Amino acid sequence: MTDHRHRPEDEPGHAVAEDGVVVLDGPNGVAVAMTPDAADGTARSLTAAAAEARLQTPEGG
Repeated sequence: MTDHRHRPEDEPGHAVAEDGVVVLDGPNGVAVAMTPDAADGTARSLTAAAAEARLQTPEGG
């Protein structure tokens, strides 16, 4: 992502489990419902991307 016209969100989303589904509430009314497996995959992907993004900052983490 090299388009920085929009400031990245600095508040984390909030996830809850409801009736066997994971619901992720994000900024600006964004909500995503996922299966547990999809939520696990998303969590791993977000963790890896966050670690990589930290290395790309001037402070390096």
